Amino acid sequence: IRDLEMRGSGDILSTRQSGHIASVGLHLYTEMLQQAVQDQRGEGDPTDAPASSRERIIIDLPLPAYLPTDWIPEMALRLQLYRRIGSIQNLEEVDAMRRELIDRFGKLPAAVEGLLYQIRVKVMALSVRATHVLLPRQQILIKLPYLATVKRELLALTLGRDIEVTRTEVRIAAEDETWQARLIEILAQLEDMVSLVGALR
Repeated sequence: IRDLEMRGSGDILSTRQSGHIASVGLHLYTEMLQQAVQDQRGEGDPTDAPASSRERIIIDLPLPAYLPTDWIPEMALRLQLYRRIGSIQNLEEVDAMRRELIDRFGKLPAAVEGLLYQIRVKVMALSVRATHVLLPRQQILIKLPYLATVKRELLALTLGRDIEVTRTEVRIAAEDETWQARLIEILAQLEDMVSLVGALR
């Protein structure tokens, strides 16, 4: 967990981590640990698979994303909160978690704001069936496996002039500090369009 806090939030957001957690990600690791305990107690169902094993997405954005040790000193509490944050399924839960953290611990440090922002991105990206959201250099890449089957010129026109749509990804210019708001805006537009994908083919 200390390594998690120094280097990021593991499979809560992406797949890069070290040690046992590196193999499966923090959320899946803790799910497996819980399942193993239940099995030892005779409480587990061996046919149950952790929910996180069914959905995989990589979020790799240049933002700090962790719970600082000087903000929440208790390691067990931090692990519990990482598990809860990693299991968030919708935007309402992101907002509820943000309110709870403020109520319990006070003003959010930048690293916590970054963590919740990236969880928001993850939830929205999963809703549009993205596999990756990356920011290499000065361009955001949203990888969408179905783009080869849609009318990409129409999609690009709808999303805006700063958008490029290829056979595999939506590319967004990220040359200034407004990229975070722009990413959320584009993901929201894509979400509105997912139900219309058939019309764009």
